[in-house]
Amino acid sequence: MAKKSDACERIVRATASLLASNGYHGTGLNEVIRLSEAPKGSIYHYFPQGKPQMAAAAVAFIGEEVADALAKAGRQAPHGRQLLQAMTATLRSWLTRSQFQASCPVFSTAMSSGEELAVVRQACSAAFANWTQAIEQALQRDGLAAEQAASRACLAIAALEGAVVLARTRESLEPLEQIERELLALLPQGTGAGR
Repeated sequence: MAKKSDACERIVRATASLLASNGYHGTGLNEVIRLSEAPKGSIYHYFPQGKPQMAAAAVAFIGEEVADALAKAGRQAPHGRQLLQAMTATLRSWLTRSQFQASCPVFSTAMSSGEELAVVRQACSAAFANWTQAIEQALQRDGLAAEQAASRACLAIAALEGAVVLARTRESLEPLEQIERELLALLPQGTGAGR
């Protein structure tokens, strides 16, 4: 059983990596098999509904991985600032490790369209919602009112994901660093009652 779950995890990780570089439509099953080193039949064993199910699992995996990192970062005040810096560090890492050939797997996948992709869009929506909610809750702990915290959290995710696109196309971290500075200026210093 351990080997099966190991093969499944390798498939999910390989799919996430390819989605980050190639998007949904540019990610092929043969590439997933090659990168994951999983037996060819294992893809349909673990993902009987095919590529959309596999991509949704990869997006959910990344979504949870980032959400866990955000939750850990948000334990210290100022909570919102800590989360923002953790999110930026994650995005920066994806860009630099891939030499600007990959971006956020959730964003790159969310940009894909097609009738068969409803399950993939749901996974992307859930990941973005979880990240936004984590920032929103952190900002509330820092003292922002609920409506303002929700607005700033939405702005943070939208601005950071847009900065990743600019960083990737320019092959420079400068846009991401500029957006991080601008967003930090909008966030509380952590003097709220919820520390």
